[in-house]
Amino acid sequence: MSNGTQRTTLEQGRAAFAYKCAEGGAKFNKNKEYKSYVKKMPMLIKTNGLGAAIAFALAKGSKDGKPDANNAWGLLYTQIEDWLKQDSKELSQKLKEKSLAEVLIQTDSSVYRAVTVEVLALLAWTKRFAEALIDGEPQD
Repeated sequence: MSNGTQRTTLEQGRAAFAYKCAEGGAKFNKNKEYKSYVKKMPMLIKTNGLGAAIAFALAKGSKDGKPDANNAWGLLYTQIEDWLKQDSKELSQKLKEKSLAEVLIQTDSSVYRAVTVEVLALLAWTKRFAEALIDGEPQD
């Protein structure tokens, strides 16, 4: 398979996964919160780093130390983790045994950078689909 074909296939897979994530967010009872968090997460990553952003999402979206899929932050954390479980060859085996937050703090810098780029690419697609599938802005 040529490099261009591999890239297209990866991008198509990423887009399909992101669409499913946005669909899940649209069905979520606080879907406007989900949409808002998907839009905020890339800047959190760019400003604070992937590890800190993931820790923040886990802290805001966990119940008893585990991601809570009934919370918008918990849903987003779980979706990112699920993508990396199926996509990232470096992390997929480790993610079967440990949480994403645990794995990131133990990952070497080159893999960490690659995973950061991958998560940002996934979020770019998820944001686009969330904007298309979820109407309006969150009400405070």
